[in-house]
Amino acid sequence: MPNKEFLKLCFVLLYKDKTGYIFSAFLFVFIVFVLSSVLFVSNSIKYDMSQTINQQPQIVIKNQKAGKDIEITDEHIDTLLLIDGVSDVVGKIDGYYYFSQDDRYFHIIGDDDQDYDSMLIGDGIAKILDKFYYKEYFNFIIDGDMQKVNIQNTITKKANIISNDIMILNTQKAIEVLKLGEQEYSYIVVHIPNDSEIDFISQKIKETYPHMKIKTKEQLQAELDHLFYYKGGVFLILYIVVLLSFFVLLKNQVASTTGNSKKIIAVLRSIGFSITHVISLKFIQNSIVSIYSYIAGILIAYVYVFVFGAPLLKNIFLGSGLSNDIVFTPIFDFHILFLIFLFTVVPFLSAVILPSWKIAISDMSEAMK
Repeated sequence: MPNKEFLKLCFVLLYKDKTGYIFSAFLFVFIVFVLSSVLFVSNSIKYDMSQTINQQPQIVIKNQKAGKDIEITDEHIDTLLLIDGVSDVVGKIDGYYYFSQDDRYFHIIGDDDQDYDSMLIGDGIAKILDKFYYKEYFNFIIDGDMQKVNIQNTITKKANIISNDIMILNTQKAIEVLKLGEQEYSYIVVHIPNDSEIDFISQKIKETYPHMKIKTKEQLQAELDHLFYYKGGVFLILYIVVLLSFFVLLKNQVASTTGNSKKIIAVLRSIGFSITHVISLKFIQNSIVSIYSYIAGILIAYVYVFVFGAPLLKNIFLGSGLSNDIVFTPIFDFHILFLIFLFTVVPFLSAVILPSWKIAISDMSEAMK
């Protein structure tokens, strides 16, 4: 166990070479910051989207023609209700309204529980409407006519990033805004009491309506995973930048060990310090730098993502449409954080301890020259 005087010497030598250590610490913080920021944003978005998918029914069906979504009617619903194992089939209203003043599309969702003359809006939409002085109501322009709908409330931005760009209207009002017929729906959801029958019933629906697009909850989850694999190609560029920075960091540490530090090790050995003492000295010094830098990188990444909303980085995931004021749900994957620690701190310490050990066992007279 190092005594008080030994630890004091560690800090004295650390302060003496502070310029080199500050540079190393800066690079280390940058590396951990980038890796952690990507991790935080990715995990937060994936968690929110998974939560949304978990609330979805077992099967979602969209009607298609020429590769484009078209309306579904009551006739389709009545046919699907005849399939054994199906407990309920519900038509849903969902679509997009073009807001020409800002050249954007707002996601419209119909909800029977919503009042006819009012709506809930996401925080991202609220900020856009505020720019055009729509504070208490919004005017939908439908075939040249203007329909006024009061803004009942804003969905808190902490609820879910998915809610950032939605307008929740009464189902009948949503039908009018999206210009659907009275018995037309954007898509339908199928409820199945027995989960083991989902795939079988999905196949029966496909045989009945081969032109329809059928998605099970499991397929939606697979598409989410595929989306993040696709994004991984973008992040590979970030990882390459981080990797190059890490090599610069290791090179700097090796150079500091084989440069002026070489003479310090030789002096320590000549006045009676053992090889173990030298290794312990270097280990303590660089542990202080690496661990504090690792913690600083994690904390800075936390503030950057969960306090400031990860500016610039979030656009890689979400685009630049309505993502300016998104709040990410704090999700930590301690396993990944441990791997970041393992693959940054350990190589960093190894890059110092191994050269120091090699110098400590060499001829001290050569090292002093």
